[in-house]
Amino acid sequence: MQGILVGQTPEVQSVFLSTPCDLKTFEESDMKRRVLPGFAIAFFLLLLTGSDALAQATVRMSETVFIRPRVGLSSYLGDNEKTPFNFDGDLFNGGFPYNLGLEVGYQFNPRYSLGLGFQFGDYRGITEFVDGRDFTGDPNTRSTVQLLARYLLSEGKVAPYLHAGAQVSFGNTLVWNPATPNGPFREESKTAFGPLFGAGLDVMLSQQVSFFVETTANVTFPDDAADGRDDNGFGGFDFLINTVGAGLKFNLKSPFVPAVVSTVTCPTGELVTGQSATFSATVNADATQPVSVTWDFGDGATASGLTATHIYEQAGTFSATVAADNGRGASTATCPVTVVPACTAAEIVTMTASTMNPDTHTEVRFNANVQGSAPVTYRWDFGDGAASTEANPSHTFAQPGTYTVTLEATNCGGTVSRTITVTVTPWENPICAVAEMNSVYFDRNSSTLTEEARMQLQENLEILRECPNLTARIEGFAAPGERRTRGLSEDRARAVEQFYVDNGVSAGRLTALGMGRVSGVTSKKEGTSQYRRADTIPVRN
Repeated sequence: MQGILVGQTPEVQSVFLSTPCDLKTFEESDMKRRVLPGFAIAFFLLLLTGSDALAQATVRMSETVFIRPRVGLSSYLGDNEKTPFNFDGDLFNGGFPYNLGLEVGYQFNPRYSLGLGFQFGDYRGITEFVDGRDFTGDPNTRSTVQLLARYLLSEGKVAPYLHAGAQVSFGNTLVWNPATPNGPFREESKTAFGPLFGAGLDVMLSQQVSFFVETTANVTFPDDAADGRDDNGFGGFDFLINTVGAGLKFNLKSPFVPAVVSTVTCPTGELVTGQSATFSATVNADATQPVSVTWDFGDGATASGLTATHIYEQAGTFSATVAADNGRGASTATCPVTVVPACTAAEIVTMTASTMNPDTHTEVRFNANVQGSAPVTYRWDFGDGAASTEANPSHTFAQPGTYTVTLEATNCGGTVSRTITVTVTPWENPICAVAEMNSVYFDRNSSTLTEEARMQLQENLEILRECPNLTARIEGFAAPGERRTRGLSEDRARAVEQFYVDNGVSAGRLTALGMGRVSGVTSKKEGTSQYRRADTIPVRN
């Protein structure tokens, strides 16, 4: 099939007319011309949209040697092909535009690496000196050694990247001669050099393996080194492009395993200030080394190592924290620690009583000065069968006697005791301190108690009842001129004694004596009636 190519020069038209082709071949070439540029555009759009927003948080390796094998498509831009969007139907002419590559490098950190690469590519159309020329069998392959630095734009699982560097390519090519534009062409070995640049997208499959797609452009100098033509039709350089490449990156370092605190063991119960305590932790054995383990005891003190000891100088509640870190973030665990003041044994400094000689009606207040760590418990034993747990109790002894009062004080340091002696006397009513009681008076020559006498003796009777420790001596008297003065004085003493006995006073507490006739003057009563009497004299036992 022949036709006229509208809009082209006569020379181009003549070439086109001389080249046989059919409609099917033309349609396939047109499809290739449309699909490949579209694929390249879609790839660059993928680079633009690959960002941290799409990436999943992960841990990328660093400080490791890697290998990156790659396969892809090649293309050429230069004096013989001046646009990436017009391949003239010759991209797959006479073969497939493959590109093979291998890179060995070192990953310094999760983003930056440096590699040395080798690639071998078949660049279709590199010797298409005239449009439509059949370049089947031409030396279209070239080998390239690359030194390139790569930088990932994120550390996510999906990370776009840029790379750049320098390259040297070598291989045979046909040399175009403007004097014989349609050939024949001389074949020469050409070496080119120049910078390279590119972009890609790295998808982390594991810490050791990544999948990547990328494009790389190798800028070659001098102008004729790659395509055998130096008429500066594309400028003073050419491009050997790895249009689209894909491959796998293998990290040769073992996978990074984060350090994780498995268990933490802290002191149980309460610690006391000044006491040495041991803390320990375990970390997963497969963690990537080196692993740093540090402790923060919550009081400003720190330590390192899986096992640590610490002494708390202050009481309180603290959080002890252990952290394990091997360079990618720390794993922590905490435990509470309760510290109480150190124990000071109880000591009874003083022990006193409000009185050491109480009677049976007097309440005694006991007090003790006890020093030592709280809490302190008290136990008082009063020696009469009674006890108290108060710190400062009061007690009344029911019976007279001598008692040993014992205090026991108990705290964290144990039990101490101390004693005092208390002597208890019987209770005595104040009225028992009387030195004199009422006297009674009789009629002349009589020993019969008058009503007035009985009233006087009633007061004496109350004293004797209230004061069991008192006894009484009853002395009877007779006045001069009375009959039987001796006997009468005795009768009068007996009458008073009988009154007391009849009213409940024990006879054993009474002594009746007849004193006979009174001589001299007394102050008991005026006149002679002062002689006719009986006196009750109290006697304290």
